[in-house]
Amino acid sequence: MRDLQLLWASIDSPWVHNVDPAKFRATVDPLRAMGASAVFSTHLPPVPQPDDRLYETVLLAPHTSPFVGPDQAALEALLATFEPA
Repeated sequence: MRDLQLLWASIDSPWVHNVDPAKFRATVDPLRAMGASAVFSTHLPPVPQPDDRLYETVLLAPHTSPFVGPDQAALEALLATFEPA
């Protein structure tokens, strides 16, 4: 599950690979220290009762490999396999 969460972070937030991990941690640690009963996102499901696993996973994001999507030819080949609507 954690690997899929990190893949999504790489796809959705490609900037995360350009941040200084220590500075990134300095922005995450205060959120962790708040002890929130839930974490809400603009485009992900809520996380009720977040624990250290959530924050530790987020902190791994800058260390993952950047996502590289298909090029135009591969995308067109994929779309050609779809059935017409």
